[in-house]
Amino acid sequence: MVRMPTSLIERVDHARRAETDLPSRPEMIRRIVEEWFETESDDA
Repeated sequence: MVRMPTSLIERVDHARRAETDLPSRPEMIRRIVEEWFETESDDA
């Protein structure tokens, strides 16, 4: 379980609605984290 401020939850929900398959919040957070790690590894 992760606690986040309402403003961050709203941003996650906005990103979810932009996806074609409407992922759950946990799935969207996984996607965001995976994308961040991929971006970070590309910078190394």
